[in-house]
Amino acid sequence: MELPRTFRALADPTRLRILNLLLNEPVCVCDLAATLGLPQPLVSRHLAYLRSAGLVQDRRSGTRVNYSAALGGQKGQALGMFLRRAFRGAAPFEEDLRKRRRQTAENLIVIGEAS
Repeated sequence: MELPRTFRALADPTRLRILNLLLNEPVCVCDLAATLGLPQPLVSRHLAYLRSAGLVQDRRSGTRVNYSAALGGQKGQALGMFLRRAFRGAAPFEEDLRKRRRQTAENLIVIGEAS
């Protein structure tokens, strides 16, 4: 983990919001865009920046690409703990998590009705 690059990646509010969501669960770019209320190309650019800084990883699942936080190793784990504490109780981050949980629950209901 290259610290200057890591901190540059963390210097953007949108990238922090994305990391907040990815620290909780893997999410595809389309769901991130919906949760954050941002255009998908913008979210994709931020994800590419975070990936190049080594903070997120991607995994293909069929036609979707799911992103998750990539905070392995001692420094990465310490950073993950710090970020979780920093996000806790902060209004925009908590609201993003609530919105994501609602969307996930709504998706599960729709899937259940389709069965």
